[in-house]
Amino acid sequence: MAQKGVQVITVEPGSLAEEAGIRPGDTLLEIHGEAVLDQLNYQFLITREDQALLRVRRPDGSTFEADLENGGEGIGVDLAQDEVKVCKQNCVFCFVHQMPKGFRKSLYLKDEDVRLSFLYGHFTTLSSSDDAELDRIVRERLSPIHVSVHATDPVARIRVVGNPREGDILRKLDRLLAGGIDVHTQAVVAPGLNDGAIWQRTLDDLWARRREGRGSVLSLSCVPVGLTAHREGLPDVQDVDPAFARDWVSRWTPEVRKYTKDNGGEPWLLLADEWFTRAGLEVPGRGFYSGSWAQLENGVGLVRRFLEHSRRFIKSPKAKGFAGRRVLLLTGASFAPALSRVAAELNRTVGSHLRVVPAKNFSFGETVTVAGLLCGEDLKYAAHADREAKGGRADWVDAVVVPSSSLRTHTGPTDQYTLRGFVVREEGTFLDDLTLPQLAADLGVPAVPSGANLSHLLDHLQAADRGAFRGGALRSAFHTAGLNLPQGAYNP
Repeated sequence: MAQKGVQVITVEPGSLAEEAGIRPGDTLLEIHGEAVLDQLNYQFLITREDQALLRVRRPDGSTFEADLENGGEGIGVDLAQDEVKVCKQNCVFCFVHQMPKGFRKSLYLKDEDVRLSFLYGHFTTLSSSDDAELDRIVRERLSPIHVSVHATDPVARIRVVGNPREGDILRKLDRLLAGGIDVHTQAVVAPGLNDGAIWQRTLDDLWARRREGRGSVLSLSCVPVGLTAHREGLPDVQDVDPAFARDWVSRWTPEVRKYTKDNGGEPWLLLADEWFTRAGLEVPGRGFYSGSWAQLENGVGLVRRFLEHSRRFIKSPKAKGFAGRRVLLLTGASFAPALSRVAAELNRTVGSHLRVVPAKNFSFGETVTVAGLLCGEDLKYAAHADREAKGGRADWVDAVVVPSSSLRTHTGPTDQYTLRGFVVREEGTFLDDLTLPQLAADLGVPAVPSGANLSHLLDHLQAADRGAFRGGALRSAFHTAGLNLPQGAYNP
């Protein structure tokens, strides 16, 4: 992560930085004699003491020092975006390797950045983290972080990640745990690769590292492998079919409850929703999931949380705002059954006319059934097909709803950390660069994001009634909750 300082983008008027003569375009080189590596490191260094000694470089190469009485607070600068650190692994089921050709370049980035793991819950394999970086995590208290373990057996892990130097993940985990860093872990499970005895060893090794206080494995989630139709030249990996998913649910659901009891009532072993949706089974009740919805963005409990909120919302006075509305709800095939039941209940209760249509994923292949990987063209095709089936009327519905998880708000993986040289795109962009306003223009009716729940959806429909979002920033009209997040590949 070593960089030659971090550039100052803006300086707040009247701030300590302005008083010290720091200007946009300057580079912050050192604080207390230590090199400033990035934004997180700046925050750590600037808040360590009440007084900060800075070394700054001008664009012409000259340097100066500033001694500021900042009281352990920021000094009023915005710093340049950090460049993402990329993954050195070659996982046999890496989703980036299964991407279709022709998408924007940033979507082929394999991020492997502990800063993103700490800030946004991205999972890192720690493959790019040497001992110095592990020590930095401990020193700067970047806790908790999220680690893709996949397998603790060294031979099996090397087979999974494709890097012969990265088999001993427990050595790195133990170094972090000993330093007081908490860790959420996951294993993407592929039949015949890291299930069976290998999965049992992974489970046992990580459970043994669950401790009271700091330095604990806080949770372990298992997620079924996701394969697209674009695996030419890649290793053979067996997909999780409905029969395998049913067997997994039958075997491990009782174990989830056992570990929950042994963990003081807080779920520790977590099953992603996709096990249940692939098996064609109802997701478990609220008690099956963490009180804090741990690993929610990894697809653990998303369906249950939606169902719980929907049950309460339908009984509320606000639900009457759906009365009489004719709305087409597009989603992925895995979430369609649960959403259909909710829509039917809402229709019976308030007299609305919501219809759910699962959109086929032609972009990644029809085996990909999660909503977060639907492209704009997939959704457009589904909407046109539905209109033709209803007689081809231009006003066949009042509005079309698309999954928020299918929309990106930027080209990079986050709004703080991005690829150098890439331009942030208009908010409300699908994976294939079709935008939400373009979709609405093509369909001739408002197109709105679903939001995270029915309350959000109603707000969006009412905003569309007012003519909101005819282009520009999505956040100006709609809730941003539910928009694509790091683990969007597993969003239902």
